[in-house]
Amino acid sequence: MLNSPVWRGRPSQITFCLGLLSGGVTSAFGFLLVGSVVRAFTPGSVWPWALALFLAAVVLREFDVVKFWLPENRRLVPEGVHRHGRSFGPLQFGFELGTGMRTYVPSGLPYVLALSVAFVASPVLALVAGIGFGCGRAMMALANLRFSTDNSWDLAWISAHRVIKIVLVLAFLIPFVIAIL
Repeated sequence: MLNSPVWRGRPSQITFCLGLLSGGVTSAFGFLLVGSVVRAFTPGSVWPWALALFLAAVVLREFDVVKFWLPENRRLVPEGVHRHGRSFGPLQFGFELGTGMRTYVPSGLPYVLALSVAFVASPVLALVAGIGFGCGRAMMALANLRFSTDNSWDLAWISAHRVIKIVLVLAFLIPFVIAIL
């Protein structure tokens, strides 16, 4: 993703990460806005239980117990991003990727986060969720860049994928249960 000459160098990586953060925050506040309209017409006690059921379904999906489709935009780096230069191009792509509206979403957990922001979060928690989503995307991209130059990241990821999935599901599940229920 960031191996193109456009992405090389610290300024490009910084603007890319700033784009990821701003995209995550923008999405979080978009979900909060839409969810606030829905919340106005539904009892508040419904949402924690609905979210808990959705989380249970997503956890089962994460471990291939059940299969169901979740929407995702299966596009990679747009060709036109290179014409925007070494700063604005990475910023634009980072923003698009940070919103969660571009590229693959390999887990269902961000969907649980999005619905949680929409239906139970305060503006402060929405901000924290948006920053967290952007930081998570940034950590993956930067870790990939710094791992090696021979794309051995993919092989390491594949070999550790199951353990990483368990750790991430638990890291999401425990605070979610504490916060929501």
